[in-house]
Amino acid sequence: MRRLFSILLSAFLLLGFAPIANAAGEALNADRADTGFTASALTLCSENTRFQERASSASTPKDIARFERYSKASCGDDGLPHLIIAATIEPFGALANRHHEGDVLIPAHIFIYIAGIIGWSGREYLRASKLKKNPAENEIIIDFALARQCLRKGAAWPFEANRQGRSGELREKDENITLNGPR
Repeated sequence: MRRLFSILLSAFLLLGFAPIANAAGEALNADRADTGFTASALTLCSENTRFQERASSASTPKDIARFERYSKASCGDDGLPHLIIAATIEPFGALANRHHEGDVLIPAHIFIYIAGIIGWSGREYLRASKLKKNPAENEIIIDFALARQCLRKGAAWPFEANRQGRSGELREKDENITLNGPR
């Protein structure tokens, strides 16, 4: 029953979002200036004149290398590199912004993975220190051999979390949870 509920919930979340309403149109906005920003307003920084002016003023080798890296990015009229972050909710909307995964998507996934390694390693360290003779001392004075071993295990945290979630080991039993106050 839980599996059916999770499948239905995933399907409703995936398909149930409506596209963002857009009130743009000639009849509605005939008296207003165009304020819409699209990715088509961006050009390659290597072709942008304002960016080239800023790049020509670079004096150190570090600045020159930085401008060479940014020349592959997309620049606005101000000559500054911009990130393309689309608010696409529809399932295949991300395909419209191909070749910009390195702007936000890949660094965000790397951040989540590294944060997961840190969290999972800490969890494994606390669980392993509970099995030792004096667990409170291991929380104050860190056992580096055990911490290194837990850090190695932490690299596989997505698979371990999935395995423990399916087996029920990830969650604590209800009878082990203390309740404060009247229930």
